Formats: sequence, structure tokens, C-alpha cells
Amino acid sequence: MADPGMDFSEDDLQFLVRVLMPEADDRQRMARVLREDAEIREAMLADERVFRRMLTDPLSVLRVSPALFFAILLARVRADLENEPYTLERSKRLSMVLFDVPQIVELLDDRRLRRYLTELLVSFVRINSFSFSVRVRPGLWRRVRFSDFDIDSLVRYGSAIDESERFPVYKRIADICLFTLGILSAPAPADAPQDPLKIEGMRIRANRTQDDYVHEGVTFYRLAARHSDIRARGRSEVLATLADKFTLAVKPLAVMSARYLHPFKDSVFMQA
Repeated sequence: MADPGMDFSEDDLQFLVRVLMPEADDRQRMARVLREDAEIREAMLADERVFRRMLTDPLSVLRVSPALFFAILLARVRADLENEPYTLERSKRLSMVLFDVPQIVELLDDRRLRRYLTELLVSFVRINSFSFSVRVRPGLWRRVRFSDFDIDSLVRYGSAIDESERFPVYKRIADICLFTLGILSAPAPADAPQDPLKIEGMRIRANRTQDDYVHEGVTFYRLAARHSDIRARGRSEVLATLADKFTLAVKPLAVMSARYLHPFKDSVFMQA
């Protein structure tokens, strides 16, 4: 039976086969095996040779889908953390040692949650703008634009639609908070320019603090997990986990950003 996990493209699976089984006679058959066998696929994603190919050949990023790229990096982050005794939590005034690595690794061992994080990262490869009509008074409507990376405009949009339709709004706001704290706020590695990862069109608003993002992330993941939308039912456990362990879920994204994303930031995340 086919595994219900991440849907990788045929090119993605062929990439894994080429890197790890260059002598294989029937690569298409091996690609089918990978599509159907989650255990083999997960082992290949975590293989050091796949990560090294990605790291030493930046053009390989263009040959695979964002989904495979982020899945490989998440597997690498999990392997990194498994061999580290603690994480550092930095603020403007101090750095604090936290012995939370076992909890983070346990979080990443959940295949559904890892898939969710991969899909979350893919969703920020391209930022979209939309418009909708709001009735100002009988007979008069106003066209309002919003961005799917702007929390405030999403809140305005959510307030203009019925509660039954708000699941994607709740989920997106929470995703923005997790992405912002994990990817945009992560410190640069020592050999990189010493400024935060900044991407055109994706700025952290000055009127939101880190605590604000945590509070909004927890709040909106909880709202999404409890929503009656049929899309929420299939993900309610993952969304509830992210609400309960939000600050823990930030950590692997921060490690990914600080250690591995800087060489690729211009080719991975972009503005529409």
C-alpha cells in the first residue's frame, strides 16, 4: 500500500536514486519502491551523501522540488540535534542553555509533524496577494487587498468572513508566527554576515515582539485545531501538538536557518 506521506515528484525520487544508487540498472523501479516504502525513503532522506550533494552542489537545489529540499534539511537537523546535549536560547541580554534536545528529537520523530513542517516551509517559497470585496453599506462595496504573509491583513480578512470559513486563516497566521521565529529570527552562523535572515517583502513588523509571535502562534494553532472544517479534522492532532509545543517547534527551524539556509536563501524564498 502506498504511504500517505509527503508527495515527492518523480524527479525528486530519481535524484535520491542517482545519488545513493548510481549503479542501479532500473532506476524507475527503485523510484517506485521509494514512493511506496516510507521506511526506505526516510532512511535515504537522512543519508549523509544526499545532504553533502545538496551542500556541495548548490545547483542541485534547482533540480529538486522545495519539498525534497526541506525534507532533507529537516532530516539533517534531526541528526544534528540527536548528537548535541543542549540548545541555546538567546535574547538581547543573555544566552540560556536548555536541555530540551530529547523533546525536539521526539517531536521530529513524528512523521506527520515533519510533513507539516515541510509543507509549511514550501508554502513560504512564494508569497501571494489576494483581494476581496467588503460591503461598506447597502449598495456600496470596497475592494480590499491582503497578503498571505501579513498577519494584520489576514486578521482583517478573517473578521470579514464567517467563522465556518476561517480555518485556513487561523492556520496561516499560526504558520507565519512559527516561520518568523524559526526562519527569519534565527541568528546567522559565525562565518555569515552578522544580520538576521531578511527576505524581500517578508519583514518582521516592528510592533510585534517575540512574545507576541509566540502568543499568536499558540492561539491560532489552537483555534485551527478546534475548527470544524473538514481540513482541520485530518490535522487536528498535529495542530494541537504545535499549539502545545510551539516554542519547541521553533527550535529545529532556527537550527536549519542558522546552519544551512544562508547559502540558498536567494534561490529558495522569494516574493511573488
